[in-house]
Amino acid sequence: MPAPVEPRSTPSALSVTHQAEALAARGDYEGAWRLYYRALEIAPEEVFLWYGLGVTLSHLDQQKEAEVAFQYVVRHGRPDSEEVRVARWWLVSAGVLAAPVTFSIAADPGEGTQGQAAVKGTVTWGGPASGQPPVPVQLQLAGLNGLAEGKRFKTRINLGETYRFDRLAEGSYRLIGAAGGQRLWDQSLLVEDGKEISLDLGKDNSQSPTVELSR
Repeated sequence: MPAPVEPRSTPSALSVTHQAEALAARGDYEGAWRLYYRALEIAPEEVFLWYGLGVTLSHLDQQKEAEVAFQYVVRHGRPDSEEVRVARWWLVSAGVLAAPVTFSIAADPGEGTQGQAAVKGTVTWGGPASGQPPVPVQLQLAGLNGLAEGKRFKTRINLGETYRFDRLAEGSYRLIGAAGGQRLWDQSLLVEDGKEISLDLGKDNSQSPTVELSR
């Protein structure tokens, strides 16, 4: 009677993912993407693994491979998840997906919900890198309460450029910014009618200041 074969111990996808995340946090994207591939061999349908792979590949300028990973996230992820939002942003900025077009019912002019306030600023991330392609930045300004509630504005610029949101109704807003497949800014601000707010975005007010962006 043959001796029983002992089961071979294999690492879980979660443990491999933790190793990949640790490498990415240190800027070792070459090592991180290899581990993400390894984790996907264990759990090929996990959306968060495809998302992590896409982010890592985007830092390595492997655009085609990152595109495949982010497309999987958009197709199979939860529509309202952060992973899907960032993946879609990346695909739009890369020209793979068309920017979404939204239609809304025009407000009655008598309602007076359109204001005269503005928010502007410059987006930077360290010193300039000459000879490198520009890094696209996606910004979204969402109204939270007051006359601003429910209003959303989006724009796309490159690092080093200035953004501006005009004709804002007064109220509180949330400004979210992403670049390189990473969410970098999440700022709350109060807008008063007729006033202009200057809010520069950079490493000093980023929620992820250690992220390295390819330029």
